[in-house]
Amino acid sequence: MPKIQIFGGGIAGLTAALLLEKQQQDYQLFERQSHWGGKLQTTLRDGFALDHGFQVIQSAYPALSVFHRQGYLDDSRAFGAGAWLLVNGKKTLLADPLREFPRGLAALGHPSIKLTDMWQVIQLRNALLNQTPQSLFSMEKTTTMDYLQQRGFSSAFIEAFFRPFFTGIFLEETLDTPSAMFRFVFWALAKGKACLLPGGIQTLPNRIVADLNPTRLHLSAQQTAVDTNNTVSPHRSTQVHYFSVDTDLGLGKFIALNAEKHGEINLLAVPSAVQVGYAPKNKHLLCVSMKPGSSNSLKPAMDSKAVHHAVEQLLGVNIDAQWIDSIQVNEALPTDAPYVYQTEKLDFSQNETVDGVSFNAFGGLANPSLNAAILSGEQFVAAVNSRQTTPI
Repeated sequence: MPKIQIFGGGIAGLTAALLLEKQQQDYQLFERQSHWGGKLQTTLRDGFALDHGFQVIQSAYPALSVFHRQGYLDDSRAFGAGAWLLVNGKKTLLADPLREFPRGLAALGHPSIKLTDMWQVIQLRNALLNQTPQSLFSMEKTTTMDYLQQRGFSSAFIEAFFRPFFTGIFLEETLDTPSAMFRFVFWALAKGKACLLPGGIQTLPNRIVADLNPTRLHLSAQQTAVDTNNTVSPHRSTQVHYFSVDTDLGLGKFIALNAEKHGEINLLAVPSAVQVGYAPKNKHLLCVSMKPGSSNSLKPAMDSKAVHHAVEQLLGVNIDAQWIDSIQVNEALPTDAPYVYQTEKLDFSQNETVDGVSFNAFGGLANPSLNAAILSGEQFVAAVNSRQTTPI
């Protein structure tokens, strides 16, 4: 077989390495950073698992099947299917009206939610679940905001739920992200669950690495000629603050959205209420995710006391919380990624030599999601396997 070199130890590169390992093919995996997983990074501190950004694993992503077969996700635990809406120090649970019935009907008591909005949610859910993931990207091309308005959702409902919820996913507040990405994420949320692994998001890449031959893995590696593009693509940033608390603050397994237009906080979550491995015994971890900025125009970080006070204002109660750390991710999501389900055919010809082939697994090949990263790794291995009969 040819010499196979993989550059980039994120999920795309790790997926390719895992599949090549299972096929007993020779390869070398190079990562410039001192850790595996790319953006799936967790800092462990005093028994707390601090993810770099508020991150979950969407269980319905089709490409995750390769990891399900390995058992990597067997001990994942899910957030509730819905969210608390925080307004004026009060909270209302907006839950999936089908999976959380009758609890989901409580949202009808919220002033921004009408029965017609709940009906539109059910209609949208049913319409998207009847589609394949690929078809969701071939439907009408518009922004997420335009799509929601065209579907008939009220402005109040968009402001109270859709804007803060998908700001946390798209890392932009105007909802200019292509509606294809919205449909795909909404489809995944309706079909599956938003999950956490014990020990944080980096548990997934760590489990993959544990099944690879260590002699083929190279951290802190110097990049080679495959990295021909030294320009920095524009990215969106995210900032999270972590606090130690004694209770789950009444949030339980649901995230809590800032349903007010003002304020710098976007959402709150207590991941240790979902996965006990996020905090030491008798403690909980409070994650405070801020409204995003861009990597070229970062918002100044609020100090921990100001964030603590803002959390109390949102919840309407005083809380005993000890600050642990604040994490800024400057290059959280690329802004110039092509919003397609996957590339129809990856072109590795420029990275092919007489005696080998390389995979530049730096992302940006398709939509910015864990699903697309896994698919790109799978596509590379499929191309390698067909190399003997068809040039890559």
